[in-house]
Amino acid sequence: HVSEMDWTNKNVAPSKLVALGDEVEVMVLEIDEDKRRISLGMKQCKANPWEEFSGTVQRGDKVKGPVKSITDFGVFIGLSAGIDGLVHLSDLSWNEPGEAAVRNYKKGQEVEAIVLAVDVERERISLGIKQLDSDPFTAYTSVNDRGMTVAGKVKTVDARGAEIQLNEDVTGYLRASEISRDRVEDARNVLKEGDEVSSIIINVDRKTRSIQLSIKAKDNVDQQEAMSRLSQSNERETAGTTSLGALLRAKLDNKGDGN
Repeated sequence: HVSEMDWTNKNVAPSKLVALGDEVEVMVLEIDEDKRRISLGMKQCKANPWEEFSGTVQRGDKVKGPVKSITDFGVFIGLSAGIDGLVHLSDLSWNEPGEAAVRNYKKGQEVEAIVLAVDVERERISLGIKQLDSDPFTAYTSVNDRGMTVAGKVKTVDARGAEIQLNEDVTGYLRASEISRDRVEDARNVLKEGDEVSSIIINVDRKTRSIQLSIKAKDNVDQQEAMSRLSQSNERETAGTTSLGALLRAKLDNKGDGN
């Protein structure tokens, strides 16, 4: 069968591989005595390129090759022995949606990628381009988790809230209801693009890669800290007054005893 002639060209025209009179090496795949039919394979007499690849390249290794084709679900990269690896849309970029990131690639372009998985049985190689760099979201949230105060700049704003640029690669979202302790109907009435804001991280969702922010929570924390400092100051003043009074009473008592 044509599918048993070559490992990588499943639908190749037989005339491109063999000609009448050629002597070829084949492997017996099946014998059907009832139909008096013998199924043969040519490709089985050659090394399986996926097995060879998996034997020399491990998960996490870097590979390089030309872009062979671009589809709706990813980018195919040419590898050794005529096999291709697929970079799924979701593995193109940490920061851009796959549909946008794929526009950065064109057929024939040399690219580098990381081997994510090799499935010899299904003849599939999964590659990742974004994995060449560390995940900026994970790096940021490892040091800026829930409850921490962070600074950022308003990137975009609409009635419902604002997107805050926390660093070059990471953004957080500030809902209108979290802008102030006063009711905010439209975030645009309070914030504009470019404004510097200080807020508290109130939630980190690593599955959806989203960070929720709150200025209102920060104001509440600031007020509580101010009240705590005021209370501690009052306690110290009271303690000082009490100590002074005790000293005066002690001196008066000593004078009374001397008389």
